Amino acid sequence: MLQLFKISGDSLYPFLKNGERVICRKIFASTKIKVDDMIVFQKKSHGLMVKKVKHIEKNGYFVEGTNPYSIDSRDFGHLSQKELQYKVIFKF
Repeated sequence: MLQLFKISGDSLYPFLKNGERVICRKIFASTKIKVDDMIVFQKKSHGLMVKKVKHIEKNGYFVEGTNPYSIDSRDFGHLSQKELQYKVIFKF
């Protein structure tokens, strides 16, 4: 299943810029996630977010933005596989 998203903000600048659009593929249990993949997930207090996977560990996925002021795993910790919703496959 594919989904189109519009980027709002600069947390992954210069990889993703404010206003760009991305096409994402739904993440299933069998989806391979690797370091540097960009993923979409939801945090109740922040809504939908897109970040880069920086580390994969036993306790989950550590994600970060490229902007030093980005809200990411440094703030809310690792993400579980269940929290990952989409993987960015193309931007335009």
